Amino acid sequence: MGLVDNLLTRKAAVEAECAPWRDHVRDLAKYVLPTMAQRETTDIVRAIAGEPNSAYVSPQLYDHTAVMAIQRLAAGEISLNMPSSSIWHDLKKSDPFAPDPNQEEKEFFERLRNYLFKMRYNPKTGFVVASKAAIKSRCAFGTGIIYISEQMGQGAGVPVSYRYVPLLENNLGANFEGVVDTNFRAFTRTASQCVEKWGDQCSAKVKTDANDPDKSNRVVQLVHAVLPRREFSDESEMDYSSFYLEVEERHLIRENGYFEFPYIVLHWDRETQGPYSEGPVSMAISEIKSLQLMSKEEYTAAQQWINPPTAQKDDDHNRPDLSPGGTNPGMLNERGELLVKPIMLQANPGFARDIIQAKQQNLKEALYVNLWQILIASPNMTATEAMIRAQEKGDLLGPSGLSLQVGLANMVDREIGILGRKGAFESGSRLEVPGSMNNQPIGVGFTGPLDRMRRIPQLQGIERAIEMAGRLAEVGNNSGIERLDGDRIMEHTQDIGGAPADIFKSELQVTIDREERRQMDEQQETLQGIEQGGAVAQAVGRGVMALQDAGAVPDAEMMHKLSDTQDNAG
Repeated sequence: MGLVDNLLTRKAAVEAECAPWRDHVRDLAKYVLPTMAQRETTDIVRAIAGEPNSAYVSPQLYDHTAVMAIQRLAAGEISLNMPSSSIWHDLKKSDPFAPDPNQEEKEFFERLRNYLFKMRYNPKTGFVVASKAAIKSRCAFGTGIIYISEQMGQGAGVPVSYRYVPLLENNLGANFEGVVDTNFRAFTRTASQCVEKWGDQCSAKVKTDANDPDKSNRVVQLVHAVLPRREFSDESEMDYSSFYLEVEERHLIRENGYFEFPYIVLHWDRETQGPYSEGPVSMAISEIKSLQLMSKEEYTAAQQWINPPTAQKDDDHNRPDLSPGGTNPGMLNERGELLVKPIMLQANPGFARDIIQAKQQNLKEALYVNLWQILIASPNMTATEAMIRAQEKGDLLGPSGLSLQVGLANMVDREIGILGRKGAFESGSRLEVPGSMNNQPIGVGFTGPLDRMRRIPQLQGIERAIEMAGRLAEVGNNSGIERLDGDRIMEHTQDIGGAPADIFKSELQVTIDREERRQMDEQQETLQGIEQGGAVAQAVGRGVMALQDAGAVPDAEMMHKLSDTQDNAG
């Protein structure tokens, strides 16, 4: 067997392993993310340009609580973990036992971090769109994927490109340790698009069709296989092999590789060694389906209540006019009774509404919607209540946030690796690595709102310590206040609370200000001493004069003591 045959055989095996997950995703998508509810199709236009899947699926939904909850949950996840309005991670040394960074290293980490954020939020990189879609997929299905590729010739501002990859296109595999290191992505493009991307590397049939106006839009089945280099005996220095294939022609378009795994996989709460994870919707799918069924029945009951069927004599073929102001001659008998009566099958259709609302509330709690309603429902909370609520939100979403950070850390590694290969860290560059950092890996530390929420108990502990020290001082015991370090308290408060660092003075400026304050205090004490000494000398002089006026002449010993007193006072 050749290389292409081996790859397609491997793809078929991975696809078979992932088949249950794809079926599960399709089932969930119909109820929570209609845009992902793909249908099998052979239509060229729909297969290539896509189709409004939500417009097809949404009319079949009778309750949209889950759809709206996923939108809210995704927005909340982004705001808590990676808000675009703030810095949500720092850089540091990967080695936990490495010495604290010196000033030069701190400045390097800050420059590199700031560059990464400017690069990501450059609209040309596609990070905002890709990350939002991947987070939404993660919330709905438990797994979301971003593809990061190195950009050529786009300038320093766009060294990488971020693209969201729909989950159903991917067939993921994991190694012995559970790390996702394999992906057989199956997707389609037109013949003309393939030639636009790869040119002469395409098969002869694809190139011929691309030049034929009647066949240029022919659908081409493609596979992008990325897997560890160890599975193939190539001599590349890269850690991962990459192959683009045409399935029908069994043609290898291009062979390349990656130093890092280019597909960034974001999991919800991974509890197994498999490449996929389940999200909150998986646990609530039975509630979602039952809610759809009950809402449909409620809709039918409401229709019957508002526009009920009618009963009439079997020999009367006149259709009654039920419009406002309509007349129906012959619909009364001799006793004035209606010959047509509504058939009321629903005695109390509002009863179903109570059950549905209870189920909707349960579903909102399962999808964390109640966490985003706290400030709306209780706008007059005190600062302490708000802190407790924030801590509760951090505790509930903490495990999910930690799982997300695993994928984001892999993303940072991929970004830094690309920048290094582009020469961003070489001598003379604005991102030049300090000599003390040569060959040392760079790690990431997350500082988003959710990370600060998890540290709120530390802030509460600081407040309680200060409060207790104040109570001790009220009863004359200053030992508590003497043990508190104001500088460290402010450092922790700034770090946990997320206050801007530039509102604090630098350590050097604080040292200078304290030294100036100390000198001013010493000068003040000296001046006060001189003033007090002058007052004593004046008092002694007035005493001698008073003795002389009284006719008493001090002896030599007394004059000597008075002279010493004046000298000491001066």
